[in-house]
Amino acid sequence: MNKFKSHWGVGIALAIGMPFGAMAQGSLPAPIPDIAGKVQTVNGVIDPSALAETLMHEHIFIDFKQPPPMIPPPTNIVVIQPPAKPAPGDKPGQRGLTDFDESLNAIMEFKHEGGGTIVDVSNFGLTRDPLALQLVSRASGLNVVMGAGWYMHQYHPSDMDQLTVQQLTDILVRDITVGAQGTNIRSGIIGEVGVGDFEDFKKHHPLEPNVIKSVRASARAARITGAPMSIHNFEGLPEMMQVLDIIQSEGVDLHHVVMSHTGGRPTEEMEAIFKRGAYVEWDYMGQAPLSPANDKRIIDSIAAMIKAGHAAQIVLSHDICTQAQLKVNGGGGYTYINDVIIPGLKAQGVSDATIHQITHENPAHVLTFVAPQAATHQS
Repeated sequence: MNKFKSHWGVGIALAIGMPFGAMAQGSLPAPIPDIAGKVQTVNGVIDPSALAETLMHEHIFIDFKQPPPMIPPPTNIVVIQPPAKPAPGDKPGQRGLTDFDESLNAIMEFKHEGGGTIVDVSNFGLTRDPLALQLVSRASGLNVVMGAGWYMHQYHPSDMDQLTVQQLTDILVRDITVGAQGTNIRSGIIGEVGVGDFEDFKKHHPLEPNVIKSVRASARAARITGAPMSIHNFEGLPEMMQVLDIIQSEGVDLHHVVMSHTGGRPTEEMEAIFKRGAYVEWDYMGQAPLSPANDKRIIDSIAAMIKAGHAAQIVLSHDICTQAQLKVNGGGGYTYINDVIIPGLKAQGVSDATIHQITHENPAHVLTFVAPQAATHQS
């Protein structure tokens, strides 16, 4: 059953009749709510101690096929048709996650193994659905933290060139302090902020102006609201350092920034991120067909960084975003870390205390809001 039909009949669509910049017009809370020391979920603010085991980078619902031409205005809720059938030639294993019941069943496996929280970093370009996330959180009993922001440049709105950093910042601040897409459901992390390109993964290219604008606005909104950040990084080391420079220039503490898709890269690249104070995330695991050799590479890489003294800056997740990662299709599902990676780390001598630090304490630190502060720039 399609998620838009099976539980409430209609969905919240990304309206396309108004430019992105128009969304920045309107009232924002004054002053910005101070939820320092708390974590913001789709069901409200909770104490970090309530998170339990946390997956820092997942997609419960995602559809790469439907990037919106423009951002939704905050009060415009429209009915959409069910997602279109995959285009001819699509590989079933690469299709997204658009079925409510399927996604609920998949995340319940994590719940049954003691999981507590899933961070869903689907954002404006990945057909984020706040109501679906809130409903699946209530149905599963899992905490869900919702992302905000702009994915890679291919998924930017059509009017991105015309938008200013301040307009983008205002959109993000509203998402975190008022609610997303015409709801009162608030984002609890800014991300995944897209940097790079699928076709040239980890290659060196200058950051595009709109990507720089997105990163800067995301960092500025993080400072204004106290929210954490998650960067989707498909770039090389020089660009990664540039992204961290931009974030830091906006007054954001890098100890609340996760660099996704960076775990398992060359040691010198991971060390450079650790040195800056940001978190290195190992993710995108459990793709069918499963590979013991690949598992070993992941486990060896994590264990090496733990032994090098970086356990306090490591987070793990699956980045489930395709059908081929679900257990029903031969993938590892949302328990692959518990089923394969953690036992492998323990076999290499990693202690229970360190495992707990990586799966519980580090996510709680990242997701905890800090006190809101005035922006360091206004342009």
